[in-house]
Amino acid sequence: MPRRFIALTFCTIFFAVAPSSPSMVVQASSGDNSFETTDSTTYVYDLQEDPAQCINSNPRPNCGKAPEQPGDRGGWLQYTVFGIMIAGLSFIGFKMFRGVARRDRAIAESLKEPQQ
Repeated sequence: MPRRFIALTFCTIFFAVAPSSPSMVVQASSGDNSFETTDSTTYVYDLQEDPAQCINSNPRPNCGKAPEQPGDRGGWLQYTVFGIMIAGLSFIGFKMFRGVARRDRAIAESLKEPQQ
C-alpha cells in the first residue's frame, strides 16, 4: 500500500508541474524573458447585433457570425463530429440491445428444457 501511494503521489505531482506542451519547454529554455504587452485591455466582440442583447445565457438569433472555417461553430466539421458521435452511440445501443436479447433468449431456452 505505501509503495502504491508514493507512486501515485509522485505521478500526480509530476503531471501537475510538468509543462503541458513542447512549445512551453522551448520557450522556458530559450532564456528570453521579454513578454509582449498591449495597452488595450478591451475585448471587441465580433457580433452582428448590439452586444448588450447578444451576450447572455440565451443569445438571440443573428447575434453570432457565419462560420468562416470548418471548425467554427456551425461549420461542417462540427456537424460531422456530432454525426459521428450519434452514429457511435447508436452502434453501442444496438450492440447492447442485441446482447440483452441473446441473453434473454438463452435464459428462456434453458428454462424450457426439462430438468432431469
